[in-house]
Amino acid sequence: MLEMVMSVDDDSMVQMISEIIMSDEDFCDSIVKLEDGKLALEYFEEQSKLPLEKQKIPELVFLDINMPVFNGWDFLNQYDKDFKKFHNRTKIIVLTSGVDPETEIKAIEHPLIFKYITKPLEHRHIAELKEDPLFNSFLNS
Repeated sequence: MLEMVMSVDDDSMVQMISEIIMSDEDFCDSIVKLEDGKLALEYFEEQSKLPLEKQKIPELVFLDINMPVFNGWDFLNQYDKDFKKFHNRTKIIVLTSGVDPETEIKAIEHPLIFKYITKPLEHRHIAELKEDPLFNSFLNS
């Protein structure tokens, strides 16, 4: 079970469904829910100011791409630049409603993105993650 997951999505219904699915699957102890990429960056900024033993860094971020204010690409660009020290501690999964094949290809090829999932999050997605050897090796490292 993961200690912490972050969900970055402007749709509160998606947030609620994701939380229910993760709870049903005993996937994580806690979920940090944020409405846009800017708030997610602020979270990482606050954590980076704390001593290492007090930091609460999510092991997994479910990131929507299409959000107003500060979208998923904006988040990824800034996170890559400012928070390299967290890259080995956090995996990012794009969870988006977009069906644009170019966006999917861009996400799959992005070095910080572990996986691309089309909304909504489903039980099978969590089961696939739990069985993924790459994801499990990350968790056990």
